[in-house]
Amino acid sequence: MATSIEGLKAAADIAKQIITLSTGSVAFTITFLDKFQIRGKDQFATIPVALYVAWVLFGVTILFALLHLMGITGSLESIDRKANGWSLTPHQTMAADGGTDHLRWPGILMLAFFLFAVIAMIVSGFKLG
Repeated sequence: MATSIEGLKAAADIAKQIITLSTGSVAFTITFLDKFQIRGKDQFATIPVALYVAWVLFGVTILFALLHLMGITGSLESIDRKANGWSLTPHQTMAADGGTDHLRWPGILMLAFFLFAVIAMIVSGFKLG
């Protein structure tokens, strides 16, 4: 059971890192927004669409990371309940016995949206060059 708990803690740390990187990326680009603007022939400044896309994708990433963390918290609670001999629902029993199906999709989507957000941020950088 210890490896299960350590694995869940490692997964939680990854989700926290993803949240930190996502919020930091959005904060950085908003702080230096004037550096990301494109000046057209008419001298009106516009922000690359890819940067807007990156912001939305980072927001969705944070949402899935929070869902992933909530699932991990539920699994850890189920493990504690089982260790203390308390009653468990069928879902809690599955989680306490090492079932991680409820964590798989939020984790995959968190990582996928983060990757797409980083790609969108890189594309917006090329638009500036």
